[in-house]
Amino acid sequence: MSEPEALTTEPPSSRPGRLAGIPYRWVAMGVVLFGAFMVVLDTTIVNLGLSSLQRDFGTLHGVEWVVTAYLIAVGVTQLTSGWVGDRFGRRRAFITALVLFTLASMLCSIAPTLPMLVGARVLQGVGGGLLIPVAMAMIFELFEPAERGRALGYFGIAVMAAPAIGPVLGGLVVSSVGWRWLFLINVPVGLIGIPVAMSLLRDTGYREKRPFDLTGLCTAGAGLVAVLVGLQQGGEWGWTSPAVIALLAGGALLLVAFTLHSLHHDAPLVEMRLFATPVFAVSIGALCLMTVAQYGRLVYTPLELGSTRDINELRIGLVMMPAALGVAVMMPLGGRLTDRFGSRLPYTLGAAIMAVSYWGLAHLTADTNLAWISLALLCGGFGAGIGSMSPNVTAMNSVSASYVGQASGLSSVTRQVAAAFGTAVLASIFASTAPDAADLTDPSVVGDAVDAFNTVFAAVIVVLLVAIVVGLFLPGRRRAHELQQERLEERERLVAEGLLLDASAAEASFAE
Repeated sequence: MSEPEALTTEPPSSRPGRLAGIPYRWVAMGVVLFGAFMVVLDTTIVNLGLSSLQRDFGTLHGVEWVVTAYLIAVGVTQLTSGWVGDRFGRRRAFITALVLFTLASMLCSIAPTLPMLVGARVLQGVGGGLLIPVAMAMIFELFEPAERGRALGYFGIAVMAAPAIGPVLGGLVVSSVGWRWLFLINVPVGLIGIPVAMSLLRDTGYREKRPFDLTGLCTAGAGLVAVLVGLQQGGEWGWTSPAVIALLAGGALLLVAFTLHSLHHDAPLVEMRLFATPVFAVSIGALCLMTVAQYGRLVYTPLELGSTRDINELRIGLVMMPAALGVAVMMPLGGRLTDRFGSRLPYTLGAAIMAVSYWGLAHLTADTNLAWISLALLCGGFGAGIGSMSPNVTAMNSVSASYVGQASGLSSVTRQVAAAFGTAVLASIFASTAPDAADLTDPSVVGDAVDAFNTVFAAVIVVLLVAIVVGLFLPGRRRAHELQQERLEERERLVAEGLLLDASAAEASFAE
């Protein structure tokens, strides 16, 4: 049985916790945002170095595991993030993750062989998979229930904007100093971030001593590995190949077994009963649909520009940069709207704006001006910024404080699986409509190739229309305020019982 751990804190200081006049919670936000940006940026920046890796290691096969191994390690580790944060504290978990990620980045940069690089990427994925959900839980616990949308809006700048900035930075790094610097640039960032985090961060959140669910980890981990590998390799091996069918079917069965195990275990690795809460379940579903739409743009826009127009990575990144700016500008606004009106309004509005953007992308021709494409992407960035974080805020507000860490990890895992599944489905649509030619810039096939990409973007519009319908079931203003009040009352009770370290305790410690 799980055992809540009573936490002892020093008496509150008379001085508010501030650094240069900035309240502690915003200081902690800056530290966490710094680490999260580095980790999320690494998710996409490495894609730009795959061709260089093939040349340096003298192989055309196996290089894709540099990306796949990282994503798998992230997914499996995210499942454990709730237990680690609850057992050892958010601060210690965050710093450990940052150390692992920095060390692994150094190992990646000096890896002499492809297998060693893949192994280092697994370690890097462990650090990244732990850091993001722990960081999100820390931010959620530092801010008042009525401020959490705004806070996670700023956090979302790192989570959503970094993948869009990746192509620009990755193209510049690879073309100028080589692929090893894609990893090496993380090292000085980590060496700055680690001592800063150790100095400035204070422990917060719910703490609980509960046994580690090894059976749950093995079952869920194996299931996630099978599903993610099957989705990643389906396009290359063929969706009807026995290997892919076995991986997807076996993975699905293992995940069902994990769910059944969790429902009958006193202290499961992840509390799957959270999905029995309607608000949580609808919010996670809405988040997954928005994630699929996001990845449609992140994956297929650069692919179309590179394959049909034969322009370099740096130029592709510059075309996509307005989307990142749109996300960054609108994320805080989306968070504020969520705090005030609930998630229904910002989510449906954001999905509708994204659908308009995709309508433009679905009607491109081989001669469409790149500036017009950037404008369409900017529109999509605005929509993503307004709507993408709101269901996450609602999902977290719908669960008890004792489940914040687990809910954060579960949200991250389902979002990653949704991204892999959505990308795989879109890849199948593209493969079934694209011309069978090695060079898509050939005038005889380029028109058909662009039409195939248009079909992919049209499919994303359908996803967004479904998202709008789902968004209508998200909480409106009254229900959102009820959830905020429930969390506020619960937090006051847990703090009084000594089971929760809130922002005031952290600020008092920081002021010492």
